[in-house]
Amino acid sequence: MTVALKKTIKINVERLNEDIRAFPQVHPITEDMNITHKGVSRLVMLDRYTFKDTEKITLSEGDFVVLTIKEDPKFPARGLGYIISIDWQAKMAKVLVEEDYRGVLDKPEEIETGIINRSLDVIEKPLEVFYEQIAKRNATGLASVEKTEEKRKEWFEKFYHELVTMNFVPAGRVLYGAGADTDVTYFNCYVMPFVKDSREGISEHRKQVMEIMSRGGGVGTNGSTLRPRNTLARGVNGKSSGSVSWLDDIAKLTHLVEQGGSRRGAQMIMLADWHPDIIDFIISKMQNPRILRFLIENIDNDYIKKAAQDKLKFTPLTEQEKTMYQGITNYKHIPGLGGFSERIIKDAEEKLRVGGTYSVHNSEFLTGANISICLTNDFMQAVENDAEYELRFPDVESYDAEGMKAYNDTWHEVGDVREWEKQGHKVRVYRKIKAKDLWNLINICATYSAEPGIFFIDNANDMTNAQAYGQKVVATNPCGMVA
Repeated sequence: MTVALKKTIKINVERLNEDIRAFPQVHPITEDMNITHKGVSRLVMLDRYTFKDTEKITLSEGDFVVLTIKEDPKFPARGLGYIISIDWQAKMAKVLVEEDYRGVLDKPEEIETGIINRSLDVIEKPLEVFYEQIAKRNATGLASVEKTEEKRKEWFEKFYHELVTMNFVPAGRVLYGAGADTDVTYFNCYVMPFVKDSREGISEHRKQVMEIMSRGGGVGTNGSTLRPRNTLARGVNGKSSGSVSWLDDIAKLTHLVEQGGSRRGAQMIMLADWHPDIIDFIISKMQNPRILRFLIENIDNDYIKKAAQDKLKFTPLTEQEKTMYQGITNYKHIPGLGGFSERIIKDAEEKLRVGGTYSVHNSEFLTGANISICLTNDFMQAVENDAEYELRFPDVESYDAEGMKAYNDTWHEVGDVREWEKQGHKVRVYRKIKAKDLWNLINICATYSAEPGIFFIDNANDMTNAQAYGQKVVATNPCGMVA
């Protein structure tokens, strides 16, 4: 492609308006429209909030598109460009990428020309390229509930004025969904009720999370009602795999569900500080082997050490690797020979000294969610007083038929072991731990892996106006925090 063509290619507004006629939800481009935003804001608007020709009915050469420029399984890069040619049989297209998005290209010919060959599956054609189009669609959708045409027109004008002047900017799910005539949510994020501690309850919770995420909503879950690891499950005469394992299963939905629009799913998963699985939960997302080794060597708590040891993975050197690293270290003893930097030689010496390499087990564990700890006033007082803190849960192993019925019927509505005990139900203390040890563990993991966050749940419930409606705070959604 010539330099001249690269400079002159632009959106063909007249042809785009012709394409828009096939989509009654979309308002045509008019001469007074000028809001496109810049930089990342422009990409986010076009990628996440605009109405698109998802079936590619109108896609043709010269079209302006949003696409995945770098197809990385974990961190794909999106960008903007123009269709140069389409091979419908192969379902591929050549795209001229806008200069701002070429920095992630790695093939020499792509870097030189800016032209890439991509599957049509990762290419989308936005029909709304100005913010005013989105504002008009939103205003139309929001005013559509009025009963008369006169009222719909009146409220369209009011809504449109507030939106287009940006006196009010709705949440992303409203921008994407309002007026689009699609089954997506108008809420960005949700908080789920406590999970009922049964296979059926977990399955129902999982189903609801999946439905919300598929329509574009983020979800907050508190798993504190799920019984701890190795607790008896009488119905199947077996042991529970624990709350953290079940929460990981729910978190995996983030990777599995393709959301309404193009954004990835979002989840916040929480566990209370009194839950017996809390140490496993805190360490679950630690990816740094050195920090795990530090915990093992410096924390004076056997359970924390065991949890760190369970997460840490050691792979012994093979004979071939030993020979290779020994060969590298030998270089420093031979005058005049180079080829290895001091850093490489030190690394080889360290591997020989240790006898292998450290990594982590389950590196993908809970990666579909952010995690946070629900901190209680009781725990924080124990930290201040340098006291022991009890990790406890309803004593389901000792309940008779009547006790289990009460547990199955109401525990998920209470969701707090302190309140459960006040109601007269038996509670089991699984272990005691110095509160400062647990507090230090939270801080170490948060410092070196950015998780867990902390949520002062007692403070939230003391201050919320939800109490006036007979409700309480269970968790936050992914947008609500983390501390």
